[in-house]
Amino acid sequence: MVDPVVRRFLVPVDFDENRDADVEYAIGLAAQLRAELLLLAVVDTSATVALIGRHRATQAGDPDFEKALHSEVEGILQQLVDRAAEAGVRALGHLKFSEEVEEQILREALVQKVDLILVHSQGRSGLMKTLLGSTAGEILKAAPCPVLVARA
Repeated sequence: MVDPVVRRFLVPVDFDENRDADVEYAIGLAAQLRAELLLLAVVDTSATVALIGRHRATQAGDPDFEKALHSEVEGILQQLVDRAAEAGVRALGHLKFSEEVEEQILREALVQKVDLILVHSQGRSGLMKTLLGSTAGEILKAAPCPVLVARA
């Protein structure tokens, strides 16, 4: 029997409204490939702002703010891992705080020895235009493994 080409792949988790559809696509692909799914949330300033926007009562100056943010993102990751498990897919969630989103994704791909990185691109005005200068484009240029760009 031949070993599968893709045994584990990395999916960066976004904090926008498309997250659920993106993760469902990744879970479906992992199920078809019988691969392990690694979900990576990199919390940068824009992700923090998106999370704060959902909780108007939370104040960035609050001493428990970082702890609450950390707990919320861990909770989101755990929900996604649980959703994958319901579909019969082994999944792990990782959380990083960094302004260097692309660098963290590429580093995680190396450290975890993934066979594939799955990124999503909005593709609103042409795929190549969108890729150039975008997170997906940066990952595509420097990835240590194949990259699948799925149009969101």
